[in-house]
Parts: sequence; C-alpha cells; structure tokens
Amino acid sequence: MKTKQIALILYVLCCLLAVFAMIVKNDMLMLLVKPAILYYYLASKTTKFNWILFSVLILNFIGDTIVLLEIKDQTLIIMIPYFFSYLLLFGLTIEDVRKMKFLISGLLIAALIFSFLMYVLYELIQMFKDTNPELIIPVLIYGIVLAVLGCMIAYCYYAKVTAFTFYMLMFALTSIVSDVFYMLFHFIFQISFLNYFEFAAQLLSYYFLVKYFVLRRNYLHYN
Repeated sequence: MKTKQIALILYVLCCLLAVFAMIVKNDMLMLLVKPAILYYYLASKTTKFNWILFSVLILNFIGDTIVLLEIKDQTLIIMIPYFFSYLLLFGLTIEDVRKMKFLISGLLIAALIFSFLMYVLYELIQMFKDTNPELIIPVLIYGIVLAVLGCMIAYCYYAKVTAFTFYMLMFALTSIVSDVFYMLFHFIFQISFLNYFEFAAQLLSYYFLVKYFVLRRNYLHYN
C-alpha cells in the first residue's frame, strides 16, 4: 500500500475518532485530526512544502483549540484565527481568478451566490442582534470576507472545471456550512446534532483544502 493511501486512511480514521470524541466530550482525541491532515499533505505533495497551507492549518488549529477551552463569550476570539486564514486564502484565490478567462455569466452567478450569502448573513445577525449586539460588526465583516472568497472560488470553478477548482469549491462550501451551523448551535438552537454536523463539515474542509493545494500548482503551471 502506498504512503499516500496509508495517510488517507489514517486521516479518515482520525476524523471518525474526532467526531466520536466530540460526542463523548473527550477534548484530547478531538485534536488528533491536525497531525493526520498534515501527514496526508506531506505524503501527497509533489512539490516543495507550502507555508501558506501550513499557516492556514495552524490558524485553524488555534481556532479549534479555543473552541475546546469553552471560554466565556469566546466567539469573537475564535473568529480571529479563522478570519486570518481566510485572508491568506483570499490572496491565492485572487491569483486563481486572474488565471481564468473572463466570463460575464460567471460574474452573474457569483453575484447571485453573494446575494444569497448576504441574505443568510442578514438572517443570522437578526437572530442574535438583541442578545449579542457587540458581535454584529465583527460577524458582518467576517461574513462578507468569507462570502467574497466563496464567490471568487465559485467563479473559478465555473470558468475552469477541474479537480483543483472542485476541491476548493468543496472547501468553501464546507467552511460556510460549518460557520453557519456554529452560529445556529451557539446562539439559537442548542441541539447537539448541529454541533456534530458543524464539526464534521470542518474536518472535511481540511481534506478538500489539502487536495486543492496538491493539485493547484499542476493545473495552473505555477513556478
């Protein structure tokens, strides 16, 4: 069995173990997925180590750790490392967009997606604006950045349907779903399923992100 296949199996097992750890509330087990995804990346990459990906994963690891600490009013603190990870990916996605052909129809689709995401963001803010008014501006900025990132990624996929754009699209989708379900669970519906689903979506997003980085260089012919 190839090292890459072993790494993928290890990652899947760690993800399942991490979800189980969340259900039984074992914080240490939940952190096992990060070394597994880094190992999978190292086993899969065909080029030099990418420090942007490493930085994104570390920032997400910091955010995940803060979640486990269960600090009072932790949402604003949690948003900071995730926000900076999105900014790093924002720069890469701009490079990707520049490599794609210009399509009016692609811009229209991106605009429609952005409008829908802004509607979702508006509804989420309405649900907690009275209980947590201090979060309105940070969540608005965070949401707009994530929505713009998602729209650019959707445009790339529309303009160039390849494996690397598909994996980045899936990363954007799972990241958005994860963040929305986090807000729903922590501020509106205290239903355990929402928390489990949010965590599972987040774990999947790391896999899609690594696949995107592994394939990106080959498809765009970067030096």
